[in-house]
Amino acid sequence: MKQIEYDQLISDIKIALANDARTSFAIIGHTPVTYDIVAFFRAVGAEGRLLGAYSQSGGTDCPESWHKPLSVLRSDRPDVAIIASDPEKERLLAEVEPYLTPTTRILFGGYAHFTFRDPVFDEVVNSALVPSLANGYPNILIHLYQCLWNAARLGLKGVVAEFGMFKGGTTLLLSRFIERLGQRWPVIGFDTFAGFPARRSVLDMYDYPDCVCCDIDAIRQHLAGRNIEIVTGDVVLTASRLESEDIVLAFIDTDNFTSAAAALAVTRNALSSGAPLRSIILLAAIGSATRKESVLPPNVYSRTNVTSTCTARACF
Repeated sequence: MKQIEYDQLISDIKIALANDARTSFAIIGHTPVTYDIVAFFRAVGAEGRLLGAYSQSGGTDCPESWHKPLSVLRSDRPDVAIIASDPEKERLLAEVEPYLTPTTRILFGGYAHFTFRDPVFDEVVNSALVPSLANGYPNILIHLYQCLWNAARLGLKGVVAEFGMFKGGTTLLLSRFIERLGQRWPVIGFDTFAGFPARRSVLDMYDYPDCVCCDIDAIRQHLAGRNIEIVTGDVVLTASRLESEDIVLAFIDTDNFTSAAAALAVTRNALSSGAPLRSIILLAAIGSATRKESVLPPNVYSRTNVTSTCTARACF
């Protein structure tokens, strides 16, 4: 739980303590936050109003006398139940609901229960030897995984394309996501592996030297044994490699307008207005590409700010 959200939770507890000297409290869950809340009650001299901390393990994993099974809540009948976890609050609420009366007041804090959690996603991302630098916006890896998950659910067939490979970190993640989703889509990766091309538009605004990798041999070795094809050269000249392919997902992360526009020109037919869904396009960090209306078909959702663009078919 973030400090600001924990502080708000403690503030809510203080208000409940002050409003009625008879109010009794129960902590739900055996977590690190549980001990913080117990310490707070002791520090303010209100330990006598804390009935205990309740969880499914019910004291089997904690010798403290205040740690009790959830079923004891039926007889203890607290006035206020404090949920001692932010990310697990939904689970804890579902577990405790049968043991509380409808008049029990619930206190909790934070929004971490909205955080995306998936065991396959977490395992693949956390075990990557070369990290992905797909960071055009905070949730881009999550959205890539969700797009692939939905493509698998919809039974889409074809290839997965990545424009802008850098060191191949995202390329390998895409391949491993595909494998774990039980699909056989090959990944086709595009990059110059020779730095950013000379600017051909005022919108080609990005040329950060730390995002250049020219060691194609090391990248091939890193990706060896995977169902991955590497296409080297300027994307403007090489994107035509996909003209005869059915595209499941196109991830365009070239950092600049001209190359992104070339990639879109190849993939846009899969998103023609009124056509059945057969492709998903996800864009990140390409400057102000959507300013040229002719680049994007009408059924593409886009969100634009001054320096970056994320564009994706509505696939969630």
